[in-house]
Amino acid sequence: MPQYTDIFYQNPFVEMVQPVDTMQVADTILAADTIACDNVVPSFITSGFNGSISPLPRMSYEILEGWNLALLGVLLLLIVLNKQLYPRQFRQVLSIPGGVAHTNQLLREWNPMRSFLCVSFTLGYILLMALFVQKSCVVLSHDVMKYNGLQMFGILGAATAAWVLLRHFTLRFVNWLFDTHDTFDRQMTVQYSVSIFSLFVMVPVTLLLLYNPTKYFIWIGLAVVSVAAILRLVMGILESRVSTKTPTFYIFLYFCALEIAPVATLVTAGLRYFSHGSVF
Repeated sequence: MPQYTDIFYQNPFVEMVQPVDTMQVADTILAADTIACDNVVPSFITSGFNGSISPLPRMSYEILEGWNLALLGVLLLLIVLNKQLYPRQFRQVLSIPGGVAHTNQLLREWNPMRSFLCVSFTLGYILLMALFVQKSCVVLSHDVMKYNGLQMFGILGAATAAWVLLRHFTLRFVNWLFDTHDTFDRQMTVQYSVSIFSLFVMVPVTLLLLYNPTKYFIWIGLAVVSVAAILRLVMGILESRVSTKTPTFYIFLYFCALEIAPVATLVTAGLRYFSHGSVF
């Protein structure tokens, strides 16, 4: 009997628990094919061919689509373009985690909120996070048809943009309420810097997830998002402590409510939805 060793497609969403006998699987597939043929054309082997065979759609577990690679290519082009057009501003934004002195130098020379560099990177960050969340939903739910379309990507992109704008207006409102405009500029500079670093790291993680749709790369991406939130928290506290007289404890509580609590809520709700079918 021939050996069927190269015809099997391993589902990337299903992890094998124990080794599978190749010959046994081949016999099962042949038996299933025989049953399927008998259902379409009764007594095909004994009575001959008296009907037409209707082709069945092939099941595909691939989550990679052409526009996904095009989007990642645009993001890489955006990184190269900003680095070539604004080399000094590019280096200054990346140096923000180095300390308050770097933030002071940047804000003395230019305002990141009105720069093409930071605005374009923010848009790229929104698109990339929407793509990562979409592919994570596909892998966790095993539902390619429901989550892998452009419509779902648009919904997730709008939700991510709303999340970023909500954070922006919350920072603006709180600093307007306490008349700390310099603190707002510092916090937004921190936001831009951490978002750019997250963009750099998430591009290869998302690319690996597209070609290897497993949960491991989802956990890596969630770890990157968590580290970015903690980094924003620490840097936000340091920058706010320099420009305001508010006690550090209250600043810490404020940033916990702004950074850690919403991210933890969203991650917990997502995991409960895909594991139990309900958020509650």
